[in-house]
Amino acid sequence: MPHSRRNILLPSMTPGSSRSVAVHRFGKAGARPKAYLQAAVHANELPGAMALHHLMPMLAEADRRGLIKGEIVLVPTVNPIGLSQLVGNNHLGRYDFLGRDNFNRNWHDLSGAVAERVGNRIGPKASDNVALIRKAALALLAAMKPANELHTLRVEVMKLSIDADIVLDLHCDMHALLHLFISRKDWPGPARALSADLGAEATLYNDPYPAALTFSGVNGALWARLAERFPAAAIPQACLSATVEYRGQHDVNHQLGDADARNLYRYLVRRRIISGRAGKLPRLKAEATPIGGMDVGYSPGTGILVYHLAKGSRVRKGTPVCEVIDPADPRGPKARKQIIARSDGILFSRKQDGRLAWPGMVLFRIAGAKVLRHRKGMSGLDD
Repeated sequence: MPHSRRNILLPSMTPGSSRSVAVHRFGKAGARPKAYLQAAVHANELPGAMALHHLMPMLAEADRRGLIKGEIVLVPTVNPIGLSQLVGNNHLGRYDFLGRDNFNRNWHDLSGAVAERVGNRIGPKASDNVALIRKAALALLAAMKPANELHTLRVEVMKLSIDADIVLDLHCDMHALLHLFISRKDWPGPARALSADLGAEATLYNDPYPAALTFSGVNGALWARLAERFPAAAIPQACLSATVEYRGQHDVNHQLGDADARNLYRYLVRRRIISGRAGKLPRLKAEATPIGGMDVGYSPGTGILVYHLAKGSRVRKGTPVCEVIDPADPRGPKARKQIIARSDGILFSRKQDGRLAWPGMVLFRIAGAKVLRHRKGMSGLDD
């Protein structure tokens, strides 16, 4: 099947306006393995879209040469709603202006409804169960009647991803290293090669899967939840689903985009979706660490944000990471509120110097190897 493009038209929310999602397909429809890649669900996070901009010509050439043995579905900018949210010369693409939803929350957890459909037909053969579950999930999505534009977007996008073997949701942070969020179910399995091929400098796992209904979370957790529901059945973790955080919001240039695209292409070769030689797996930059071991620094008040440490710094517990300075306080150094690290690890994410901080704002994240008592049971997500 040659490279094809189609547009998914979303329902109009105001007279005279409409939006659509561009979907690119490479390889053979229905072939295995299937990979689904999307970028910019948080629509102002564009490093992933830049990587896919560079990847698409590579895939088109591979398709022309007959090298794509599986199927690849690629959506370079998956959120036209967020792309349109321009206010006061700023692009605000994380939350839906209409319903105030975070665009990467409240995706559909199909596991309960799928379990009801397939429960009495689950058998001893894993491949049969995988096909049965995928068919049921697609049927449930096809039967949904979404009420508006955002709900339609979620349903239509999940129709593209829910039967995939690999789902990669490309994001970025504010000022960060390249890092991944995965399920414990996929480590040290297929996610280890993904981390190595992409050059991730931190990989954090939910155990066994994220509680929040993120896009990558619901695609991967479908299998883990069904395996919990039917422990005696042969239900494999049939989808590697990961959130890829491509550094910081301003890390967008052709050099990075091209390198990221080549790394994605190599991983698709390694997973035998594309014919070729992936070569020796690159050295893993960091072992995966638990979400519960991620120290998160919060602002104790409002003021000017200033950091002591650069992203990528190795941090020891008790080290000052940043300060929030009250500009109206005349006491000089006494006006500075220090925020310290509460664990050893790597400072993989932070904000930029000079921002205004407010109470409760997330200031940094440190990936540590040990679950922290003060983070145990907490989500890695902070809205």
